[in-house]
Amino acid sequence: MNRRLLEEYGAHQARLAKSISDAMLQNLKLGEENEGCLSPSTGHLRVYRYPRFFSDNQPKVWGLDAHTDSSLVTILNQDEVGGLQIHSEKDDAWIDAKPIPNTLVVHLGDMMKAISNDKYKSVKHRVRLPRDKERISIGYFVFPGDDYVIQSSNYRPFTYSEFRNQVQQDVKTFGTKTFILGKTKIEMWTLTSSDSQQAE
Repeated sequence: MNRRLLEEYGAHQARLAKSISDAMLQNLKLGEENEGCLSPSTGHLRVYRYPRFFSDNQPKVWGLDAHTDSSLVTILNQDEVGGLQIHSEKDDAWIDAKPIPNTLVVHLGDMMKAISNDKYKSVKHRVRLPRDKERISIGYFVFPGDDYVIQSSNYRPFTYSEFRNQVQQDVKTFGTKTFILGKTKIEMWTLTSSDSQQAE
């Protein structure tokens, strides 16, 4: 995939992420003060390649440990190999997000959870894939601006920059992603050191 195509694809994803975010804020009746929470300049693409594993006797191998994204919105384009699993809190079970051609997967992240006063949840997910197949996925992540103040009745006011710094410190110290921004400490999901790039 060449640079021009990636830039064009990223621009389309940015427009889609803004439409999704605007619709959710309207649904939450959060008002004009939150319209600027999504900062297009923070949006970026990541291409993930999960190589084949031929030395393991297990039918499936771990591609990425369970975690939530720190973003407002994540838009994922996965190939036909599959492997993405979403955690259902209701059933305490993992559900395969089977690939559907020409379909994108939208994850809500920790920032949408905070902005919505926990009405929306950040999606816990992981990747477990067939050991003998290579998997490629393209993720678009978008965040609030570093200095945007997130106001929520469940948490003290904080900026995304504060959240990111806290997550990076917690991962270094505890090997775990935690959310210590409000009245209580809310344990988030384990984020291994190798996956610390998720907490941007």
